Amino acid sequence: MPTLMLSKKEVRRLINIRDVIDVVEAGFKDYTEGKGEMPSKVYLTVKDGDFRAMPASLPGEAGMKWVSVHTGNMAKGLPTVMAVLIFNDPDTGYPLAIMDASEITALRTAATSTIASKYLARKGAGTLGIIGSGYQAYHHIKAHC
Repeated sequence: MPTLMLSKKEVRRLINIRDVIDVVEAGFKDYTEGKGEMPSKVYLTVKDGDFRAMPASLPGEAGMKWVSVHTGNMAKGLPTVMAVLIFNDPDTGYPLAIMDASEITALRTAATSTIASKYLARKGAGTLGIIGSGYQAYHHIKAHC
């Protein structure tokens, strides 16, 4: 069975914020019910930034996101945050998919704050405050809408 390889363009075409919100909320529920595992991030610091390893599993699913954060990248024409996701069969360890996870990271982060707003915002709240104006801000606004 070949490993599925997905580029950033392909991931963008396949993913949407509504589905991400639903999947993240279901994942939070499963995790709080003890059905998953998510160890703390592991950081690897290098001269111009850092890398973050983020493994997690839920029933029938396992994977790891490898994220780089390099704040000087804008001057090089590169994004500050880039990521790759490796999705494995938990029964065999076989890598089912390797994909660009930059868009997944942005949408997952926005989904998380949207879910928090759903449960924690004052009833009837109609105003959203966003600090910052970058890529994440765009996705947070879109997700809350």
